[in-house]
Amino acid sequence: MFGEPAVSPPPPINPQDVVLEISPEIVQLFFLVFCAWGMVILFEIDVIRRKIVGNFNFGELGSVQPVSEESGWSNSSTVKSEATSTLANPVTVEKISAVYPKAVTNEVLVSRVSSALEKYGFGEKTLFTSSLCCDEVNRQLEIDFSKVYGQHFSMGGLAGFAFGGVTSFGAMAHHIPTGGDCVIVYGPHVGIDSDGMVGKVNRRGRKGSGTCCGSAVAACGYVKAVREGKQEASPPCTSALDAQQTFVGNMLLPFGKRLEDADNAMVELPLSLFEAQNALMQQIVAAGCGEVGGDGKIALLGGVQINTPEGTPDYFLPLNFEVRDNKGRLIQQLLW
Repeated sequence: MFGEPAVSPPPPINPQDVVLEISPEIVQLFFLVFCAWGMVILFEIDVIRRKIVGNFNFGELGSVQPVSEESGWSNSSTVKSEATSTLANPVTVEKISAVYPKAVTNEVLVSRVSSALEKYGFGEKTLFTSSLCCDEVNRQLEIDFSKVYGQHFSMGGLAGFAFGGVTSFGAMAHHIPTGGDCVIVYGPHVGIDSDGMVGKVNRRGRKGSGTCCGSAVAACGYVKAVREGKQEASPPCTSALDAQQTFVGNMLLPFGKRLEDADNAMVELPLSLFEAQNALMQQIVAAGCGEVGGDGKIALLGGVQINTPEGTPDYFLPLNFEVRDNKGRLIQQLLW
């Protein structure tokens, strides 16, 4: 009766009544860690997006060097390694490699051409000039070259023929910045669609693929009909209604047998058209070169544009690359 008073045991704990207390500092720490983790994930997603959309170059194209310092040009077959987009259609790229193995992407073309011409003084005072088909699919090459040389002067019409002639060359020559030079890019074009069909291209907003170049294919049909005796050759035009297409057809007539003998007429077609256009361009330059002032030089880059489906870079098959003075004399042949 005189000992310590009895201590009552604590009441049982109900789990539902337990409240976990967390300090504000711990809450802030967890929040900061969560935000940092989220930012890392977003960064990784953005890197992947840039690689896909931004056409990253996984082939280290910048490391490709010309065959020689003198030419500044490489003719090696590098189509596959120069496909710069992860979205590139493999069927299209393989077809380009098979039928035009020396073609290069626009990106590589512009880089090599500007680099090769730089030592001849081409640069800020250079006027970029084009003679390419009026088809909308051909504007990308002009845009790509204009990033180096600025706004361009256009001489071309249907199929890429320089329908502006000597008059347009003279006008262009008078637009060259004082003390500058000009670069003329010219030639026909051909499409290769997502199924690897030569002479067709997948156009924006249209199902399937369509003829490319339409003017060239129409001229090919005209040549075939004339050679088979189904149609008379068209006389010289007296009306502007369809003068350019009549001209394209008649300029292609001398190449009729080559088209007939070709394994694939659509592959041969732009090559034949280029020969006709190159002969015309040389005549125009010879007649108008004196209009280029001072010590101005004329760079000629001729070849075949290759149009591709969206997501696949366009290509260009270079067939002539030379520099001439304003008296028409050859300074350097850069292609070979």
